[in-house]
Amino acid sequence: MEAKRDRGEDVNDLIDRLEDAVAAARGIPLSGSCIVDREEMMVLIGAVRENLPAEIKQAAWMLNQNRQLIAEAKKEAEAIRKDAEARMTSMIDEHEITERARRMAAETVETANGTARTIRNGAIDYARAKLSELEEQLTEVLVTLQRHKKELK
Repeated sequence: MEAKRDRGEDVNDLIDRLEDAVAAARGIPLSGSCIVDREEMMVLIGAVRENLPAEIKQAAWMLNQNRQLIAEAKKEAEAIRKDAEARMTSMIDEHEITERARRMAAETVETANGTARTIRNGAIDYARAKLSELEEQLTEVLVTLQRHKKELK
């Protein structure tokens, strides 16, 4: 997990503070209820909200980077394909040279397509892993918030 967010405290620290505030709250006699400082709770909940978008922005940034990598790989593949076509056209005069050029072009295109596929698959796998991590973290935060909210009722 990352050390500290740009905006301040770690979400887990904020949740710990929420939990501490609820645990330290004055109890209402003969009930499981307690009295908490509304302003303090609202500030802590607001701080949690402010810290969550950093994770979401990071995931969006990673997806954008992956899309850029894929676009660059496609451009490179297209450039390689065009280069191979140009070389093949210039060698068309001699049959043996033409056959060799076709083989080379096909290999080059296949290599470029394989590279593009590899980059794309790697980028997608990386994005999925990061989004799964983020989903787990957000789920933990939501479960904790719901538990605290339920305890406050």
